[in-house]
Amino acid sequence: MSESKVEKSRTQIKLQFGETGSQRYNIDQLVEELGLEMEAFATSAGVLVMQCIMDGEVEQLAGKRQSHGSAINRWGKDDGTVMLGGQKVGIRHQRLRRCDGKEVPLPSYERFRDSGDRARAVYQRLIAGVSCRTYEQTVEAVADGYGVSKSVVNREMVHATAQRLRALSERDLSDFDAWVLVIDGIKVGGSMVIAVLAVDSLGKKRFLGFREGSTENSRVCMDLLHDLTRRKLRIDHPFLVVIDGSPALRCAVEEVLGELAQIQRCRQHKCENVKKYLPKEYHAEYERKIKAAYAMNSYDDARSALTSVIRELGRVNTSAAESLEEGFEDTLTLHRLEIPPCLRTSFATTNLIESPFSHVRTVMRNVKRWRKGTTQTQRWTATALLEAEKRFRKVRGYKSMSVLIAALETAHRSGEKQERLAA
Repeated sequence: MSESKVEKSRTQIKLQFGETGSQRYNIDQLVEELGLEMEAFATSAGVLVMQCIMDGEVEQLAGKRQSHGSAINRWGKDDGTVMLGGQKVGIRHQRLRRCDGKEVPLPSYERFRDSGDRARAVYQRLIAGVSCRTYEQTVEAVADGYGVSKSVVNREMVHATAQRLRALSERDLSDFDAWVLVIDGIKVGGSMVIAVLAVDSLGKKRFLGFREGSTENSRVCMDLLHDLTRRKLRIDHPFLVVIDGSPALRCAVEEVLGELAQIQRCRQHKCENVKKYLPKEYHAEYERKIKAAYAMNSYDDARSALTSVIRELGRVNTSAAESLEEGFEDTLTLHRLEIPPCLRTSFATTNLIESPFSHVRTVMRNVKRWRKGTTQTQRWTATALLEAEKRFRKVRGYKSMSVLIAALETAHRSGEKQERLAA
């Protein structure tokens, strides 16, 4: 910023505050009038700091001006650009040459003009919800700024999301002791993406991977589970597998994990399915009764209460009763394993994965055009899942994970014993 502009700002401040401090002033008006100049000052200060660093490095390499005997000499100045605040800013930089005429690069200038800082700025803004078309408007407007075009933003975002796709799809799973798998699908750009969220023995959550398909079919899910084992997911112990009730997902889990899987169907999905068969005036009543049955502490009490609700529904709508009866034993898996209520709340539904899915939708809300036959869907899905993962906390009731692990192992041993007796 020039001396005249600095003097103008100083004069404006005096006028607003008054010379003696006795006059009243409008702070909102002051900030509004000086806001743009303060932004320009901050940018100019950043360029000035860069210039000082480069000048110091030139002096270190070529010595002070008018000095003799140095192997490196100054060779004029060139106009160049550096990256500042996510955009290019013009700067004059010193050129250096050796006595034999070879150019000597200035390391600080090469570092300041590196587009890596811009790539990070682009990524952070787009993840925060800025679209490629409006990105240039979010960059601070300074007199010497060149801005960033839509095509540049798009190329750098493709590169950034491709890196995150590799990070998620090639993640080594040997160090993650998963005991709970939550599997569900989300619609992304006309495709169905099936993702797996895992919980370890300490209650920590992590996305293990995902697969893109046309529907929530068993083939896609089996390929996903096989990929997890290829990346060294430990399957030498039983799992609690939480799904939404999709027959395709259940078939895939049984095919890959077999007797190692204790399947818990999402109770919320079950309740919503029943309500679809009922007139609206019955929704609140039967939702309350179904949830009250699931809130029972013992398996026998919960099963008895659900059976009673099925009989009542049979008098209202037989299809609703059949919907509740279908696979309702799988909704009582946690009761059968005698899992504590504090942990039962976490694994009774697919909310563990539905919640990060909502963040995924937020991250991708500005993607308006999905290109088929490319990795666009996979790149954005991987990026959004990893961003959602940054917000993860331990599951509610994680201190009781040892109880869940012991119950899974006991149920698995009991199942093996029954198979041997049957044989």
